[in-house]
Amino acid sequence: MEWGKDRPRLKGGNQMKKRRERFLLILSFLLVGIIAFPGISLAVPPVVKTVPWVATNPLIPHDTWSGKTITLKGTSDVQGASIQYTWDFGDGSPVLTGTVTNRYVIEAAHAYTAPEGTIFTARLTVTDTGTGEFGSKVYFVAVQAQSLEVEVNVAIDEGLWYLHKTQDRYTSGGSDYGRWISGYAGATGSAYYCVTAANVNAFEANGHLESGDQSNPYVETVKRGMRQVFAYLQTIAISPQPAGDPDSNGNGYGVQVAGTYPPYQGGMFIDAIVASGDPDAVTTTGQAPSGGNPGILGRTYQDIVQDMVDAHAWGQVENSVWRGGWRYQWNYSTSDNSICQWAAIGLLAAERTPAHIDPGPDGILGTADDLVIDYWAAVPGWVKTENELWLNYSQNSSTGWFGYTDQNPIWGPYATTPSGMVQLIMDGLGRGDFGWDKAETFMRDTFCNTGGAGNAIRDYYYGLFSFVKSMILHIPGPIQFLQSQTSGVVPIDWYNAEVSQGDPCDGVARTLVNDQNAAGFWYGHDADSRQYVLDTAWAIIMLNRTIFLAGAPVAVAEATPNPGLVGEAITLDGSGSFHQDPTKSIDSWEWDLDNDGVFDETGPVVTTSFPALGSFIVTLRVTDDASPEAEDTTILSVQITTPPVPPTADAGGRYVFCPQTQPWFLDGTGSVNPDEGVSLPGAPGDTIQQYAWELDGFDNDFDEAFGPQPDVTAFFTALGLGSYLIQLRVTDTTASSFPGLDPPFDQDLSDTDSAQVFVKDADDPACTGCVDDLFARPKSGKVEVTWTHTGAVSYNVYRGTSAGGPYMFIANTTSTYAVYMDTGLTNGTTYYYVVREVALNTNELCQSNEASATPTARLRTR
Repeated sequence: MEWGKDRPRLKGGNQMKKRRERFLLILSFLLVGIIAFPGISLAVPPVVKTVPWVATNPLIPHDTWSGKTITLKGTSDVQGASIQYTWDFGDGSPVLTGTVTNRYVIEAAHAYTAPEGTIFTARLTVTDTGTGEFGSKVYFVAVQAQSLEVEVNVAIDEGLWYLHKTQDRYTSGGSDYGRWISGYAGATGSAYYCVTAANVNAFEANGHLESGDQSNPYVETVKRGMRQVFAYLQTIAISPQPAGDPDSNGNGYGVQVAGTYPPYQGGMFIDAIVASGDPDAVTTTGQAPSGGNPGILGRTYQDIVQDMVDAHAWGQVENSVWRGGWRYQWNYSTSDNSICQWAAIGLLAAERTPAHIDPGPDGILGTADDLVIDYWAAVPGWVKTENELWLNYSQNSSTGWFGYTDQNPIWGPYATTPSGMVQLIMDGLGRGDFGWDKAETFMRDTFCNTGGAGNAIRDYYYGLFSFVKSMILHIPGPIQFLQSQTSGVVPIDWYNAEVSQGDPCDGVARTLVNDQNAAGFWYGHDADSRQYVLDTAWAIIMLNRTIFLAGAPVAVAEATPNPGLVGEAITLDGSGSFHQDPTKSIDSWEWDLDNDGVFDETGPVVTTSFPALGSFIVTLRVTDDASPEAEDTTILSVQITTPPVPPTADAGGRYVFCPQTQPWFLDGTGSVNPDEGVSLPGAPGDTIQQYAWELDGFDNDFDEAFGPQPDVTAFFTALGLGSYLIQLRVTDTTASSFPGLDPPFDQDLSDTDSAQVFVKDADDPACTGCVDDLFARPKSGKVEVTWTHTGAVSYNVYRGTSAGGPYMFIANTTSTYAVYMDTGLTNGTTYYYVVREVALNTNELCQSNEASATPTARLRTR
């Protein structure tokens, strides 16, 4: 019998039907009950996200200074009358509560008042009052000394949040989009599409990428923005020009912005796509392909950029004296230096940014043997040759400025001259070229001007943006000091200058920080009001000095001890420096130890001393492995004083905890007490009396662990997999060691330091890729430790006297033979060893197996 064809009919069909109906009815009641009653709930907790300051490392706190009001920033996946939020600021002040009316914006304004170095752990909690479910996320804030660097960080932080808040989010055709639509172009009334591209670029330039960690709220913002970017593009047929064939890939098409003035806006779109850092990503929105027309949809980002470059080559002005520039439409009758800067800015991004890198024989990106395979796009050489004709025509050889459609500027020369300079950079010209030197002289001579966009470059963001790009992208390297050939005009640090520090005027950083509106945006710093809506994105990108890269290197320097004593060894540590772009690494550290502008030492960690009392300025410059390289500098003030002085805490780390290397210890033994043993006559010598650890980040009570090397296995096992920010507070005995001073020290002195803890799964590469064959061989008074070289930059060797630790650091070795001889040991004592692989920046990556040996005296024979 064939089932389903001639099977016998069952009796009681109606009864069976009724039973099924009753069953379904009962099931529906059960499901309703489960949803309606909290005791039987299928509801899920809200997904809460907080904005990280550093996209690649959310454990790095947001900067502030004592008394400064900042915005704490978070989001949720739900909103509505029953969705409540609470911000606990972590400093004991009253919490802030409210209803989540916009799930993309859950913010709180707060001012922290605390000593420098204090880290607070705020927490955002979102509760569904209908179900009782809740979710929460921490938000780290560090109180720093107020400085230009810290003010810049806060300005960027607030500016990005403003852009995030003002994105217009919508869904179309099953895709989520995000745009910014507040700017208008000319009489047509159509929106400047480049506002969206520039704002997306502002996020990317600070390391917030669509490929980033989904716990970062900005990732969705950038994803939506990138979908909109490609929706704003369209293909256009191109053909050979008199100067050459623009069709680099032979597909017969270029790509342009679909809105008003394609040459005007295209460069900002190229920058945004290149800054994604992902040339192989494939578009999911935009014009569909049709026949021989490749369209936008389904193509790689790199393909789109090449076609945008081709469109710019095809659309270059061909007409007599105006040859080699661009204007409002492709192949226009004249060129103008207002628009030409945007072509140059886009073409520079395309041809200077590596698309694919071969990690070389060692297979590790970020090492010296890396090889660039290709760049995002090729710019035909004849485009630059033609452009030089335009620059020669439009520059005034006596004043040095560049004009608008000829040698005469419109709205003053403070946008057109930087435009000419960034075009010179595109053409491979810089210092030593007559046109460049004349233009740079003009810019230096007028750099301190005031009086609005018509008279001052610092008041004209439209031109300031291209000026900054020309300084950073200068070949053979970035320009720090703007210089003049005019007698008596001294060079000026165009970015860092401050009147408060004795400079003739404020540089770009101080100008932008001072111009920022309290709500986080910039507005009104142009000659044309239609450009105002771009000011925020331009300001953020200029402050970070990244332009079209997916993040920048960030220099971080610490001194131990600080303060210190005359002649005492001071360790300068730059290993905390990092890169905002996860695909790049810092590979160079340079130190100026005497503030003379000359870098004296290299390496992530150096040691120095100072011969007198006072405050000494040390500068660290870090450089990355990009092509071309990018750099960043930071200034560290080292205080040299007399006792009593506070200790300097060192929380150790970065800690990577793996199940197979338990027990887990923290290590605060690097903490230093500069006046160790010193006291007033008859008083006990000053020393560190307490090591107190703050591990849970909730209350800053420093009572979760004590001692220089506490065992924290149980604590972090209970917390589970994840990343955590911890702190160490060390306290000395100043009160008892220095009684009766004037002014009196009626309390002991202390210092805090932070460290990062990563609790990993046993199968995580950080746990499985380490040395696993460590072997210890005893000899008389020494132990030989050997292992197989894994390719690490170096190895830290640790020794303990108990199985499982704690261990003390004894040496670092770069030996490729992977051997270390530990000498001066006591025969008959068992020693336990581990080695930890070390990265170029001195971060420890993982821990080996433990090996032990007991030195014994050799038996002498006759």
